Amino acid sequence: MEMKLLRWATIVLALLIFDQSFTSVGADLIEDTCNKTSNFKFCVSFLRSKPGSATADVQGLAQIVADQIQINLKDTFSEASKLYKEATERVIKECFQICSEMYGVAIDYMNGVLINLKSKNYSNTRDGLSVVYGDADTCEESFHEEPVRPSPLTKNNDDVKNLALIGSEIVLILG
Repeated sequence: MEMKLLRWATIVLALLIFDQSFTSVGADLIEDTCNKTSNFKFCVSFLRSKPGSATADVQGLAQIVADQIQINLKDTFSEASKLYKEATERVIKECFQICSEMYGVAIDYMNGVLINLKSKNYSNTRDGLSVVYGDADTCEESFHEEPVRPSPLTKNNDDVKNLALIGSEIVLILG
């Protein structure tokens, strides 16, 4: 009985050590990858918060970023469309219309980005991410034209731009 217990304890301990070393390798890959981006802190914070990132390779990290961008685009498109319907002031309504249009285009481009990323067509992936970045920026800038209005979508736009930028930089590592 004691021998069986000792064997099980040894197996469990070995698995824990293996799991810990595997997680450390994943954490190192996240830091190494994010070190090659322009926003290390955002990159590490984002990737560490996502399930599967600790065991992902660089392609997997790019996929995690791309999947989150798609989620953010759809959420922001819905929010901008809702705000457009609720807006009564002409100028702010125009801003939300621009944002809805830009995010609609970005969603279409992101579908291509996801296909290109899976097929390892990294040049087209980066090009698509650049368009997505630009669309989020155009949305935000529409609120800064005269007459200037505060943008309720600033955080959404910043998140999309940050993710698109680090996504593009991670894809650059891939090729």
